[in-house]
Amino acid sequence: MRCLLFLFCLFFPFLALAQEVDEAWLALGHYQNGISSIDSPNFFLSKNGKNDAQAELKATIELFKGYDTAKQCVLPARYLYLKKRGLVTKKFPKCEEYEQFKADLQPKDVTLLFTDAYMNNPSSMFGHTLLRIDTKRKGTQMLAHGANYGAFTGEEAGAAYALKGLFGLYFGGFTVKPYYDIINTYNNIENRDIWELTLNFSDEELDYMVAHLWEIGQTQSRYYFFSRNCSYMLMEMFDAVRPKLKLAQQFDKWVIPLDTFKAVARKEGLIKEINYRPSRQNKIKHRYKMMTDQQRKIYKKAIKSKDYKLGDELPMAQKADVWETAYQFVQYQWVAKNLELGDYRKQSFDILRSRSGFKDKGSIAELVNGKNPIQAHNSKRIVIGAGKKNGELFQKFELRPAYQSLTDNDYGLIKGAQINFLNQEWRYYDERDKLVLQEFDVLNIRSISPIDAMFHPTSFQLDLNVKRWQNPISEREHYISNFMIGGGGAVDVSDNLRLFAFGNNHLGYGGSLPHNGYAALSANIGALMSLGDWRALLEIEPQIASQKLFNQISYKGELNYIITTNWSVALSGELVDTIGKNAQEYSLGVRWYF
Repeated sequence: MRCLLFLFCLFFPFLALAQEVDEAWLALGHYQNGISSIDSPNFFLSKNGKNDAQAELKATIELFKGYDTAKQCVLPARYLYLKKRGLVTKKFPKCEEYEQFKADLQPKDVTLLFTDAYMNNPSSMFGHTLLRIDTKRKGTQMLAHGANYGAFTGEEAGAAYALKGLFGLYFGGFTVKPYYDIINTYNNIENRDIWELTLNFSDEELDYMVAHLWEIGQTQSRYYFFSRNCSYMLMEMFDAVRPKLKLAQQFDKWVIPLDTFKAVARKEGLIKEINYRPSRQNKIKHRYKMMTDQQRKIYKKAIKSKDYKLGDELPMAQKADVWETAYQFVQYQWVAKNLELGDYRKQSFDILRSRSGFKDKGSIAELVNGKNPIQAHNSKRIVIGAGKKNGELFQKFELRPAYQSLTDNDYGLIKGAQINFLNQEWRYYDERDKLVLQEFDVLNIRSISPIDAMFHPTSFQLDLNVKRWQNPISEREHYISNFMIGGGGAVDVSDNLRLFAFGNNHLGYGGSLPHNGYAALSANIGALMSLGDWRALLEIEPQIASQKLFNQISYKGELNYIITTNWSVALSGELVDTIGKNAQEYSLGVRWYF
């Protein structure tokens, strides 16, 4: 009996230690499938800590039994974890930098922010997620701090950033800075609406999150645009604070910011409230839309001539609305760096002086409601359908991992924005009894942004694909790699009709082509229409190429009927006239978003 008691006392500490590698420890170390997503060696105390959570726990216990306060001060969340489980009894050392960090943040609430797509940058068309840490200090919300995970790209942006991000050629990390800087970047300059989810974290969880943010704020991880990105690392952060959420486990392959935002919103008991913060540009557009024709005429004349004494023929309340909108527009121009300081001050003063004599404040209510992206369709899409190409029947299957097409339901998303990633279409031809890969889109982006009296965005499009092409002379099919990039403009004729035009550059490569490739110039004009649950796209594109086989005019059409948020039926067709020979096809397919 004494022998058994001796053996129990000898081995109990090791048994207890093994039991302590629980889901909370794994979440705190960002372990997924036994490997931590943190890549910085300084995050780990054990030499095998990245791949061995047990060894890392043992090394952490040993650290807090010792006197290396410099290392202890870097890992306050680990200390809280150990203390809660009785695995450490010593007090946490005095750490001036960490204490200052806590004093700066003083968390009262934490809010997950989703900023919608930024149309002028291909790398930002998926949107973005970040945190706002609301403070207990008295004052406005602008005293809060923002915590953002992003790639350290230097001066690179746009397409270079997107391509490098695909292959993990950047490191990413968390940064914490004043919230007004975040708002200035996303809400004012880049003209993004922001949706806010205030999380239902307890005071203990808030303190734990700040401690963990201090820990991982000194580390880096490989940044992958579609997997280990801004949104995924926030899911791991939330799991570290509340391990039972298991948010990161829902995103083992593709991570789209909007998908993570939806996942958080749908977690029972996690959300306290939802708020909408419209961009400065959308506020101005809303006010302009609510004006009468006479108000718009005076407003456009005023911002063009910078004469803010116009409008005597308007009633006082309408005049007040015009000058309030003009003032917001001048503020926007200053934030967007379209005005010099002297010009900004003069225009602002002139407007305020004209407006100061008004007794009426105006009747236009500010924009407070938006289309909630939580209610948008799911990002993945499958299409099953059938069609006919040059008289030959086929069945088709399409799979698109992400994210949005021009004729998809755009509720909660940006109208005129398209980004298709790794979209593939397979066809089975009945007469030939043959299954073929018809098209593989590596990346397809279209940004059709309307120009109006106030704003003049540039529309652009980019396409990189491998496509099955039919030689118009021999009628044999071959695979060709294609790259296209173009720029242009768009205008809204009405709320339901947008017209656009592009000039495009094309490059193609294929072993079956003369000289193995071609170059071409094209111009396409089109119309994007919506009416109730119907979406339609019509396009015409003439093309001149270095190879006569690609001198052509193409006519395309697409009509989609939205049944529910995640189901629709689409009819599409295309006619291509090449050196006097026509190729035509049409198909009908059911779209499922999942």
